[in-house]
Amino acid sequence: MLEAMLPYRTWKSVLWFLLTYILTIGLLVSACTNYWLIGPEDGAGNPAHVGFVQDCSVTNKSVEGSPDTTQLVFRCNGIRTNFQSLMLIIVTATLGVGILSLFFLTILMLVYCFCDQLTACGRSFHTLAGIWQATSSVLVLIGVFLFPLCWEQDWVTNICKTSSVYHLGDCVPGYSLYLAIACSVLGYFLAGFSTSLDKKSFEITEFASMESLDTYKQRI
Repeated sequence: MLEAMLPYRTWKSVLWFLLTYILTIGLLVSACTNYWLIGPEDGAGNPAHVGFVQDCSVTNKSVEGSPDTTQLVFRCNGIRTNFQSLMLIIVTATLGVGILSLFFLTILMLVYCFCDQLTACGRSFHTLAGIWQATSSVLVLIGVFLFPLCWEQDWVTNICKTSSVYHLGDCVPGYSLYLAIACSVLGYFLAGFSTSLDKKSFEITEFASMESLDTYKQRI
């Protein structure tokens, strides 16, 4: 009699793989776009915005009283500081570690999504990945909740004017902030879904021979 552990890939595993990829891409887009906060429009009608990546642009602006005369306007959005604020370092590091750890998890998943048996270090890959995913999602949420503590700093008040801690001033939340919250919350629930997959796919089964084990694996 032969006993074997059978944590096989199922359609639910593939669904978890795909959803995790999508959420990780969403978090990367959120981190790399400067629309965490959106401020009032400038003279050219373009809204200013706040994020963690600095981007600068040069636009032409008409001079009041002389419509035929234009002047170049140089504007930068995003962080305009050399990270001298401890709170900004904490927020950026927390968000960065959480998002990058999810990114590395998706790279590791590229190997396992083509495997029949989902084991790692003698344990189910779904359990290990679920713990990893839950921890990373919680780190991103912590970074999001700490982000308002930076709203009193110059790189935010230059755009939002009267903003302070947990007070937006002249700004409104942007899609990058909403995307980070949604992806991290869904990622936490996906971690629970990942660990729950073991109850149905990871069990000990007895077989009379290796041939019967191979036959069973082909039917999965």
